[in-house]
Amino acid sequence: MARAATAAPPASHATAKNGSGKEADLDIKKLDAKKYLRFYEQMVHIREFEELCDHAFRQGTHGIGGYLHLYSGEEAIAVGIIGAMDVENGDAFIGHYRDHAYALAAGSEPGEVMAEICGKATGCSKGKGGSMHICDAKLGFYGGYGIVGGNVPIALGLAWAIKYRGENRVCACFFGDGSMNQGGFHETLNMAQLYKVPALFVLENNGYAMGTSIERSHANPNLASRVESYAMEYHVINGQNIFEVHEQVAAIVESMRTNPRPVFLEMKTYRYHGHGAADTQVTQSTYRSREEVEDWKTHRDPIRLAEQALMEAEILTEEERERIHTEAVEAAKAALKFSDDSPDPSPDELLTDVYV
Repeated sequence: MARAATAAPPASHATAKNGSGKEADLDIKKLDAKKYLRFYEQMVHIREFEELCDHAFRQGTHGIGGYLHLYSGEEAIAVGIIGAMDVENGDAFIGHYRDHAYALAAGSEPGEVMAEICGKATGCSKGKGGSMHICDAKLGFYGGYGIVGGNVPIALGLAWAIKYRGENRVCACFFGDGSMNQGGFHETLNMAQLYKVPALFVLENNGYAMGTSIERSHANPNLASRVESYAMEYHVINGQNIFEVHEQVAAIVESMRTNPRPVFLEMKTYRYHGHGAADTQVTQSTYRSREEVEDWKTHRDPIRLAEQALMEAEILTEEERERIHTEAVEAAKAALKFSDDSPDPSPDELLTDVYV
């Protein structure tokens, strides 16, 4: 079922809606130019990393085994939200299987992330996790998870630990729209609200649970409204606009530090690739049209929107844009070479870091 793209707002101003529907107007020129240049650079690096992963997987010569879920099109969410957190001082976050971008946004070494995707000993999970289980606990990232909705109850535990210790920290949990039909999701939100834990529940609503649109899989496709049954605060945010994402989430996170509570965010977004590497939607799709994908790339691309706004605000120059894109391509290639040059895990690794 195709969804019509929404026209982009004027580049130098961005409108946003919170849970009450109130709109906010952001003047890009009044924001932190240095920070948003960094965010733009991170998004470009993530995009080029993911695109190279896709190419390497289809080449079949770099050791990417199992499955591969790419984040292209959703970069503003990971960068904007993790950029609003303080991972160096104990904030935590947890993701799902589309997880490479979370680690990269937090500052994980791209080579180690790529090595993990390729199952190498130098990977951030020692080559034992693969694409769906990237983890970097030293940066507060407690891993990607392969089970739909399986990470949501774990986030409750992380947030409860923060409250139990009396820490001034928050925990973010990223998940897709398919997770909202899982029983554990609803049990978690109920408990989170009862115990008022500092958990930021981030729904990345890209419109499809694998190949099934939300209109076909959710009796109530207004997903954010479903948390009203738990009397939980919620906000609906344009996940394609880095300025809207970061400014709103940064304010929410700071308020959660002084008033600990769970908050639900619905990030409206879109993925460009198929659900996973086996999804042949690039050449033939039974659930969305090529025109729909191209429409989102043209009008709602997070990198293009950020680029346009920063250039119109005279924060980003054409020379800087070219440099950033060139360096991103080279960084992705360097990460893949690091992985190619890394050894496979030794047989005795099979029995390390396990409980039994």
